[in-house]
Amino acid sequence: MHTHFLSGKKVDLCPVGPDDMNILQKGYNDPDIRDAMFMYFPLTAEDTEKKISKMAENEQAIQFMIVDKESKKAVGHLALVRPDWVSRMMTFYIVLLDKHTWGKGLGSEATRLIVDYGFDMLNLNRIQLHVNAENEAAKAVYKKIGFKHEGTLRQAMYKNGRYYDFWLMGILAEDHAALKNE
Repeated sequence: MHTHFLSGKKVDLCPVGPDDMNILQKGYNDPDIRDAMFMYFPLTAEDTEKKISKMAENEQAIQFMIVDKESKKAVGHLALVRPDWVSRMMTFYIVLLDKHTWGKGLGSEATRLIVDYGFDMLNLNRIQLHVNAENEAAKAVYKKIGFKHEGTLRQAMYKNGRYYDFWLMGILAEDHAALKNE
């Protein structure tokens, strides 16, 4: 059972709980998801718990499960990580762990909810992310929400015999406020 922390039309963002370890382990070990996330090593149940716990330690991450309101099932995981409280900046991370939910707008809404939370509740000045330069669908979602391409990390990640460029994208509090006032 999930307790929502942030709520949208299609999804709720809920604190990660012990019941979520199974979907996290299953999702992060799925070949398609693992490939999209550039993950190389299998995760056991114990590894999954350690990964989630480590993210939460010392307030180094604010993480949520993405729960589909229609099915009431957890379908993804997202977080704001690596806070710089002086500069008021965090890095955004999202993964939809249920491939059947891809392309249905759940990730877009979850991203919008966490961006609103970051600026309106945490008083962040900047949220940034890294995305595979070849992931056109993700880049389109991020642009629609207000993220801007700020640079290219050349040959930043390796998989399947070749290197991939990654985009650095960011959104500032002033960009977010301007979009909300349109």
